[in-house]
Amino acid sequence: MEAPQGGSERDKTISTSPVSLVSNFWKEFELEKEKSVLDEQGLRIAENQENSQKNRRKLAESTRDFKKASSDEKLGLFNSLLKGFQEEVDNLTKRAKFGENAFLNIYQKLYEAPDPYPALASISEQDLKLSELESESRKMKVELEEFRTEAAHLKNQQATIRRLEERNRQLEQQMEEKVKEIVEMKQRSLAEENQKTLEVLKEREQSLQDQLRQAKESVATIQKLHELAQSQLFEVRAQSEEEWASKQSEVNFLMDEVERAQTRLHSLEREKGVLRSQLQSANEEIEDKKGDNSDSTSILESSLSTKEKLISELNMELHNIETTLTNEREQHINEIKKLNILLNEKEAALEEMKKELQAKPTEKLVDDLRKKVKILQAVGYNSIEAEDWEVATSGEEMSKMESLLLDKNRKMEHELTQLKVKISEKVTSLETAEGKITELTAKVNEQQKLIQKLEDDILKGYSSKDRKGSLFDAWDLSEAGGVELSENADQKHVSLDQDQSSMLKVICNQRDRFRARLRETEEEVRQLKEKIGVLAADLEKTKADNVKLYGKIRYVQDYNLEKVVSRGSKKHAEDLESGFASDVESKYKKIYEDDINPFAAFSKKVVFFELIC
Repeated sequence: MEAPQGGSERDKTISTSPVSLVSNFWKEFELEKEKSVLDEQGLRIAENQENSQKNRRKLAESTRDFKKASSDEKLGLFNSLLKGFQEEVDNLTKRAKFGENAFLNIYQKLYEAPDPYPALASISEQDLKLSELESESRKMKVELEEFRTEAAHLKNQQATIRRLEERNRQLEQQMEEKVKEIVEMKQRSLAEENQKTLEVLKEREQSLQDQLRQAKESVATIQKLHELAQSQLFEVRAQSEEEWASKQSEVNFLMDEVERAQTRLHSLEREKGVLRSQLQSANEEIEDKKGDNSDSTSILESSLSTKEKLISELNMELHNIETTLTNEREQHINEIKKLNILLNEKEAALEEMKKELQAKPTEKLVDDLRKKVKILQAVGYNSIEAEDWEVATSGEEMSKMESLLLDKNRKMEHELTQLKVKISEKVTSLETAEGKITELTAKVNEQQKLIQKLEDDILKGYSSKDRKGSLFDAWDLSEAGGVELSENADQKHVSLDQDQSSMLKVICNQRDRFRARLRETEEEVRQLKEKIGVLAADLEKTKADNVKLYGKIRYVQDYNLEKVVSRGSKKHAEDLESGFASDVESKYKKIYEDDINPFAAFSKKVVFFELIC
């Protein structure tokens, strides 16, 4: 109890210190004396301004004379003109120095002046508090007097007290019955809502199970397709490897044959060269011995022709082998490309199947969703079985549940802030509507005053016209009596009646316009009042929603506080408690506590029952 008293004393000293500072400063400042000094300085500044304007006019005239003078006269006038300018510069410097000194004097005195706004604000607040306290004290005195009179009056009314007690008991019984009925209705409505939410959650769980079953089936089909694709891929690879090996063996065989043919060709070419050399030598010998060796030459020529035929045949065979080898090589390359394309297509299909498999929800995700649904049932509707609660709160899932509860707490706080913003918007719109209503009422009052003034002026004008007409008529009748003058008087009356009727039409039209505008303004006022009623209803509804949200937040906070204290973390609990320290939350806390207060509830029930009776 000592700490708050010390804090209040400090607040008092802080709140009263600006007033004392301001009062001491302005007491020592001597404002009246400074006003007289400032008046003197202001008069002197004005006098200096007038003198400077006069000197500027003189200098302007002297400069004009100097410009108009001849060159000989300018030499004589230059000194006087320069002297005048120097004097004006000196006067201006003195004037500026005087103004600067005056400003610095007042600046030095006002520099240390404290800000009077906090003192004035505190004084106004104290006045408001004092007036409120006085009004409260007067009310309390009146209530005290009433209570005293009631106490003095009730001392001799034991019978009425007993009758009132009996009536009070009857009212309590009736109110308890009504409260029970209302509670039963609320319980039935809450049970229906919980049943609906549970049905929705079960449907959601069933849909998730269907999705999981579909995902499992798709996973199984994808696995089968994957295995089939892998087996096909292995078969294609094995076939390609076998074909590659056979083609490679054929190529090697053909290469060996080509090498053998080339070696045989080289040997035949060598034999051809040898035979040619032999033929040349034989020809030379034939020239020597033409007749002796004709048989040997024919034999050599025949053998040479056979060798050349054999060489040409071998060349053709070699060319055919090379063409077949190139064709087989191209076919082999094309088959390899086709197999690579088929392999890429299979791999792409496999990747797509893997992506589809990853996109499907897993069994663990479905289990997590079930646990989250159960936790939300426990938090939002308090409808979960004990076994499910133990499963949801066991082991590592406890931290998940706490995180979910904290998320729900943050969401509720977010909704509370949004509702606060909506309430502030509604209040601002209500204030603007009230301001518009006041403006319209002021405008209506002003128009009514203007209409009244116009009607008074019109009545005054009519009375003055009637009076003037009667005087003129009497004057005419007294001066000249006769039939003609009487006829003129009748004509004047007719013309005056016509003028009055036209004026009345104008005034009636103006009156109708003002009435139409007045009806429009009344319609606008009615619409604004309806809007204010709607806004007030929305405000009450949002206030009730905020109180409900505060109750839910208190429930979640108490739950988190118990769990955190049981696990030994007090810092987090203090952080949770610090989330409700604002003024708005304290207001809703007070409303919530008043709603759950049994005495306040009982008094409300009594008032409600009296209104019903």
